[in-house]
Amino acid sequence: MLLNFGALLAAVLLAAIFLLPGRLPFKRKLGHRRALSVAAGASVAYIFVKLLPELEEIASLFHHETKYFLPYEGVYGINIAMLLGFLFFYGLDEMSLGQAEDEGKNRDKMVYWTQVLGYGGYVGLIGYLLVRSLMEEEVSRLFYVLSMSMHFFMIGFGLRDMHKESYDLIDRYVLAAFCLSGWLIGTMVELPRLFIMILFGFVSGGVISVTGIVELPRDKEGKFVPFLIGALVYAVFLINFQ
Repeated sequence: MLLNFGALLAAVLLAAIFLLPGRLPFKRKLGHRRALSVAAGASVAYIFVKLLPELEEIASLFHHETKYFLPYEGVYGINIAMLLGFLFFYGLDEMSLGQAEDEGKNRDKMVYWTQVLGYGGYVGLIGYLLVRSLMEEEVSRLFYVLSMSMHFFMIGFGLRDMHKESYDLIDRYVLAAFCLSGWLIGTMVELPRLFIMILFGFVSGGVISVTGIVELPRDKEGKFVPFLIGALVYAVFLINFQ
């Protein structure tokens, strides 16, 4: 059993973020939207400055280790995993849009639980990668945790807007439990390195998809200036401290 107390602390902090929506002192919608837009901008900066370059390195490594036994020399392996992650969360969002059109009907329990457990599994994978990371440098792990904390912040608020009261009663505890369960599984189970690369690709596709669907300001609710400030400030931070 691999005990990594730094990863445990990170998992606890990330899990706690799901308990915040509805409890933060945002009394005005304007302040609420500004905070979300800052976090959304920072998440976009993480994708372009850190995530995409890391994916390029992992894709090259995956190609090198699979070129003798996978078709096309494994060149598309990580890209396909990213595509699947992107499509998976796009599908979850389409489910919510379909429900929104049926305003007079009871909530479809199957769709509801598919969304909650789908996001829960995604959060669990991120918790697992806290322990079984492909990134050896502690600074890279720190950036990963910091960026995922903003990502989870946005997911929490996005799901709360989608599920209303059920988020406070059920969703947030399910998501927090999945995050801690991912860490726990990571301490006990070491998956093959190639499989971890595929998981990282899937999670990365999820990050890109969720950023576009849940995090980017929609309609007239988004605040461009806070979004721009969040993106530029976090980009400078990532560039200067990597």
